[in-house]
Amino acid sequence: MKTIEQKEEKKIIVDKNEVGLIRNVLNKCKYSLQGLSYCFQNESSFLLEAISGCIIIILGIAFDIEFIDWVLSFGTLALITITELINTAIEATVDMVTKEYNEYAKIAKDCGSAATGIMTVLALIVNIMIFDEYIIKFLIDFFR
Repeated sequence: MKTIEQKEEKKIIVDKNEVGLIRNVLNKCKYSLQGLSYCFQNESSFLLEAISGCIIIILGIAFDIEFIDWVLSFGTLALITITELINTAIEATVDMVTKEYNEYAKIAKDCGSAATGIMTVLALIVNIMIFDEYIIKFLIDFFR
C-alpha cells in the first residue's frame, strides 16, 4: 500500500515529465522550423516548390477541384518537399565529411538530387493529370 507521501512524490515526477515532454515537443518544432528556414534561404528549388504550392492553391480554388484532387496535389507537393529536405541533409552531411572531391560523395549527392528530380517529375505529371481537364474546359468555355 502506497503512502500519501509516495503518491505525492509520484505526482511530482509525472508533472516534471509532462513539462519535459512539452518542452521536448516545442524544441522539436523549433528545430523543424529552423530546417525549413535554412532550406528557404539556401535552396533555390525550395522557393520554387513554395511557388508551386501557391499556384496549386490558386488553381484549386479557381477550378473548385474535388477533395481527392486536393489530397493528390498536396500529397505530391509534400513528397517533393520531404525529398528536398532529405537531399539537403545528405549534401550537408557529405560536405561536413569532406570538401575534397570523392567519388562516393559524388554518388551520394547525385542520388539525392536524382530522388528530388524523379519526385518533381512525378508531381508534375500528377498535377497535369488533375488540372488538365479543368484548364481545357475553361479554355473551351472562354473561347466559345
